[in-house]
Amino acid sequence: MKPADKARRTMLAIEIPRDELALRIAEQCFAMTAPTGTDPAKALDDMDRMGGPLPMGDSFRRAADAAVQYFHERINAARQPS
Repeated sequence: MKPADKARRTMLAIEIPRDELALRIAEQCFAMTAPTGTDPAKALDDMDRMGGPLPMGDSFRRAADAAVQYFHERINAARQPS
């Protein structure tokens, strides 16, 4: 299991869907909102098919993984108030 997968499943005991987070990051980067009912996995796969030097959908998935790992690190580093 990848560290990002483990972090997603253990952080605050909630599941953070990778493709949903990736699509939300993409929406902010493009300053747009996907239509209601958009399938996040399909939208990201469509971005990959657009071409370019790097697959865009995969890049946003990696960004989502990095965000979850960061949240997990910060939560683990948090101190309890005394």
